[in-house]
Amino acid sequence: MKLLLPLKYYDDAGRVKPAVALYLCIGFLSRSLMILIGSVSVRENSDQLLALFYPEKRYLYICLAIAFPAFLALLLLGFREKIWHADKCWMFSCIKPFLILSVLADLGLHVMLANIEHWQFSWLIAITLLLDSLVFYFLIKDKHTQMMLLDWKKSSQISPEVKP
Repeated sequence: MKLLLPLKYYDDAGRVKPAVALYLCIGFLSRSLMILIGSVSVRENSDQLLALFYPEKRYLYICLAIAFPAFLALLLLGFREKIWHADKCWMFSCIKPFLILSVLADLGLHVMLANIEHWQFSWLIAITLLLDSLVFYFLIKDKHTQMMLLDWKKSSQISPEVKP
């Protein structure tokens, strides 16, 4: 077997590990979930903390809906061993579409927010649009993730584990 990546990008079973940048993209896309979890973990003033980030509750719900596909992709990455053992490797082909759906929805939301503000400059919207564009570009162009997904589909077909 020819190694296409340096050895540090493979796990003990010889499968390609997810890139750290992929986890950063998922973290960025799931930021509303992290804010919700952080505010719920603070028992006192949790509503005030949520209101700091989301003054209108409907934006929180919209952002949670946008973060949901990215969270599903994170779950697929986290439970990859169970998915391999269950021989449901087709699920890995959903990771990239989930992330692209999430980033496009986030881009659409922030373009809509800029339109509501009559295109007046806002640092928050500008930085979010820039980061969304970078995440989208990364998801489209990243060879590591493409190689990882191809390897994860092939590796279960080539070497099934034998339990003693």
